[in-house]
Amino acid sequence: MEIINDIKLMQGRFSRVCVALGTFDGVHVGHREIIAQAVEKARSVAGTSVVFTFTNHPLSVLDPSRCPPQIATLEEKAEVLRELGVDVLLAIPFTAAFLKLSPQQFIALLVENLQPTNVVVGPNYSFGYRSSGNPDFLAEAGEKYGFAVSIHPGVHIDEQIVSSTLIRRLVLEGNVETAARFLGRPVSVRGTVVHGKKRGAKLLGFPTANLAVAPQRVLPDKGVYVTVIVIGEAVYHSVTNIGLNPTFEDGDQTIETHIFDFKGNLYGRIVDVKFLKRLRSEQRFDSLEELKRQIGDDALAAREFFSRQKI
Repeated sequence: MEIINDIKLMQGRFSRVCVALGTFDGVHVGHREIIAQAVEKARSVAGTSVVFTFTNHPLSVLDPSRCPPQIATLEEKAEVLRELGVDVLLAIPFTAAFLKLSPQQFIALLVENLQPTNVVVGPNYSFGYRSSGNPDFLAEAGEKYGFAVSIHPGVHIDEQIVSSTLIRRLVLEGNVETAARFLGRPVSVRGTVVHGKKRGAKLLGFPTANLAVAPQRVLPDKGVYVTVIVIGEAVYHSVTNIGLNPTFEDGDQTIETHIFDFKGNLYGRIVDVKFLKRLRSEQRFDSLEELKRQIGDDALAAREFFSRQKI
């Protein structure tokens, strides 16, 4: 998959473009259906499938105070799109200038640079100044400029429409199992392993990998989770704590992963932690011994989970 960050670089390069339009934060199961439709249409005409999105959330420009934490980084989004068979990811910055484009100007930009034959959007897709363009407006423009428009219906699970907003809420609540059903994969956090206070190894007997993650990234609620950690091509069972370490009264939130049956130096490595199940909420313990016993119980519960799930 080719990644392009300037829409003008698309001019004249690709034929029979079938493009999916959207923010696609998280690339959840609803997004996947929209994108899969664009990929299928492109393949049916020996064309090029394109996902057109932004490198930043539109609200980061429209109203930064309301900009939601992101479910996935652009890099993680690109990995999912590659797995879906997308040919080109067109990811451009959402700027103040782009914000001022009218719906007609946005369509002119699309036609001039992509010359699409097919455009696929979700039912709530909006574009142009003050989000005044909608799928029906896009369909009318398609008749004028010669591209077909497919409006994919919303996807429901358990009578709830799948949305990035819902997934963020579930993650923030710590409900990672339900969030995974809407995402179509486990909730995942990518970060760099950094030096911590080394209490896990020295005081508690459970060494941990401490993660530094990108700002504005949605994180599961404070607590302890059954996880797997991906290190390069290897996958290890693990248990992860997200919280403020109230027993030690640190005050700074940390993400600490104890990796089962692993020895090695991970400092500076980029890893992915995938959250499978919440074990408990964050707790304050009256003594170090009480905390050690609970960590041991958490590790045992995680190992039992893996023995049942065969992961």
